[in-house]
Amino acid sequence: MRPGTRFRTSLIVTATLLLVISLLSLGLKRSPVLKKVEGVMISLTAPGLQGLYYVGRTLRGAWDGYFYLVRVQRENAALRSRLGEYEQKEVQYQEALHTLTRLEALLDLKKQAALPVTGARVIAYDPSLWSRCALLDQGQDNGVKRGLPVLAVGGIMGRIVETYPRYSKVMLIVDRNSGADAMVQRTRVRGVLQGKGGNRCSLDYVPKSADVQVGDLVLASGLGGIYPKGMVFGKVNEANKKTQGVFQDIEVTPAVDLASLEEVVVVKVVNLALTP
Repeated sequence: MRPGTRFRTSLIVTATLLLVISLLSLGLKRSPVLKKVEGVMISLTAPGLQGLYYVGRTLRGAWDGYFYLVRVQRENAALRSRLGEYEQKEVQYQEALHTLTRLEALLDLKKQAALPVTGARVIAYDPSLWSRCALLDQGQDNGVKRGLPVLAVGGIMGRIVETYPRYSKVMLIVDRNSGADAMVQRTRVRGVLQGKGGNRCSLDYVPKSADVQVGDLVLASGLGGIYPKGMVFGKVNEANKKTQGVFQDIEVTPAVDLASLEEVVVVKVVNLALTP
């Protein structure tokens, strides 16, 4: 037999067998016996298939939830970043607002002084409790000289004791070497305001017969040519007449927080004795 004839014969036999098997299969599917077997198989395998279905659905939900949480975490991180930016902008805005408020008050102080002044920033403090000084960012190049008074919003800061080309040193009124003629505003009683270190001053040489009460304002008298007359040194927080000697023991708290000043003005006049 030729090879071509042999191949065609095999193909015909194979096709015939497949047709017969298909017909038999269709016939068996219709048989009651096979239906019973099929029912038993379904009963046995259905719970397992159902469990596999729920497990698959649970795993799919967990997988989807994982990606959802990852997305939520990324969104939260982005929102936290934006919130941090907004908070920083708010801090900058509040700082700018406080600076504007201080500068406006400083401008009012310049008007009140009615004297030639120059603005300055406090750039450092002497940490010593005995020598209380501060460093300003204005010096000889800006016309600052030794002996000039320095004012802050609300009261007197001190006077210039050292000058450099671009900087100057201020001795605060609480320095133990600081002293100036002062008076009580309410009764015009005069004394010498003396620094006591820390954040304290005393009003010395005030007779026990003088009327001085807690809460009285202590002003610069203008005598001595150091500070402008009428500018505030501070407020009396203690007046004790039960002491030895003829003078009262009077403690004065500065009108401004000398340890937290940022902007001040330097009065460019040395002799202020005749200032009204």
